[in-house]
Amino acid sequence: MVRKSKTACHTCRRRRLRCDEAKPHCQRCAAEGVECLGYGKMILWVDGVASRGKLMGKTFNTTSLSPKGSPVASPPSSNAHTSNQLSTSHHGHDSRVVASQTPPALYSSLLDPWLQQMDYNTRHYLAHFLTNVGNDLIVHNLPSHKPNPLRVLLEFSQQSSALFNIIIAMSAHHQHNLLLGTPGAQTHQIHGLRCKGRALHLLSHEITHINPSNYTTLLASSMLLSEMALLELGDDTWRIHVGAAARLVRGITMSCPSIVPDGMGVEAYAFCSWMISRLVLQDMFGSSLSSTTANCDLQGVWGPGQGIDRVLRIAELDHYSSCPAQISQLILAASSVHNTPPGPPVFCDRDNPTTCIFSSIQQFDPAEWALALQPHTPTDDFTERYHIASAYKAAAALYVAQIIPDEQMCDHRNREPQYLVHDILHHISQISQTNPLFKSSIWPICIAGAETTDVHHRATVLSHLRTLSIAIPWQSTYVAEQGLKAFWERIDALPQHEPHRARRWLDEFRSMGVSIYPA
Repeated sequence: MVRKSKTACHTCRRRRLRCDEAKPHCQRCAAEGVECLGYGKMILWVDGVASRGKLMGKTFNTTSLSPKGSPVASPPSSNAHTSNQLSTSHHGHDSRVVASQTPPALYSSLLDPWLQQMDYNTRHYLAHFLTNVGNDLIVHNLPSHKPNPLRVLLEFSQQSSALFNIIIAMSAHHQHNLLLGTPGAQTHQIHGLRCKGRALHLLSHEITHINPSNYTTLLASSMLLSEMALLELGDDTWRIHVGAAARLVRGITMSCPSIVPDGMGVEAYAFCSWMISRLVLQDMFGSSLSSTTANCDLQGVWGPGQGIDRVLRIAELDHYSSCPAQISQLILAASSVHNTPPGPPVFCDRDNPTTCIFSSIQQFDPAEWALALQPHTPTDDFTERYHIASAYKAAAALYVAQIIPDEQMCDHRNREPQYLVHDILHHISQISQTNPLFKSSIWPICIAGAETTDVHHRATVLSHLRTLSIAIPWQSTYVAEQGLKAFWERIDALPQHEPHRARRWLDEFRSMGVSIYPA
């Protein structure tokens, strides 16, 4: 005879599912092959040594569990306890010194049964993701700031073992990059690869049953995998995951339009919009200095009336690039004119889109944009937002002049590109290395580096990128630095009688067949 309990089992509570309250074990857990933690008070051994009684002096360790009971491998605790450790990492002939600090406690309550089931190392990886990795992903990563999308991401990871393992893998790879060149780095890399492999295996099963219950977690998994490709390798493999996300969004909206947004909660819908905004920017920035162009499949599929302008405005507030939405839209518009004509944005004159794009860049007011953003930011960052927006304005003018053909430019090609390069370098130099918006300078500095032929400007660009690679230990930052150096060698070796090739530097860059991610 099955007896009922008045409370849900700890496993169903943790997974936020309806429990059938059967005793001695939940039948739902048994049917899904998940360990049922029961209904009574949870008593778990924590890492440490007993200080009294018959067990005095004995050491106990907890078992690391991911959602749905799948195990998560843990690195040796000696690496997890690293605190204020200085390490030197080597990339070829370059070296850098970084500080690896034990991250603060998790945002969630330590009494949460979901956290209680994990060992110290797993909790350490989660804390490192929410703090160190989170600082790289968004502008202001403050636990008290609401809504904090990383906290929402962690909540959804409780519903998906695949998503949970991706988060652990990203944290492990991030620590590997921080400790590169030290004995402990390889341990984190191995752990990250194992979790990534487990996540891909789990995703292969989850993606065959797409429905409203797992749509959000699948999209989150695709987004994080695209980010992890930049963290781990820095090459073009991120495109695979962005393409998968685009097909996921397009398929779910076309096959069952009511799912967006009727079939999901307000929080899930807002979270999905946030993820899509990141994917759109990744597609745009990743295609800017690449031999392939952006497909932008994500721009028009997120529900009626939710166009590209709304998506980009979501991103400009907390995306690490802090690129103004108007500038992003103009970059996409110029790409559209160049690659798939006629495709100007709705606010442009379709008979003369080039004139509209350049005049819109010139009319953009960085101060007005930074001021309008202040009511929505957790701290007063007007000055830094102004300088970043000014750098993006100058970089956009240089970039758009490259992607629009000469015959369409007429009198709109800027006659003083070196002035714009100087403008970018000036505004970026006004942002402190310790400021959260310092990481937002990657794309403008790469555009300045590609445009300039001045040795002093190149030295400034290289120094800035090396500083960024310390502040942001992502492989994509290092690849961007090496890509620019290879490009300069190619430009400097061009014949003197072909100055037009140096002037059209974007075509020359794309002809190299090298892709860098300058953001």
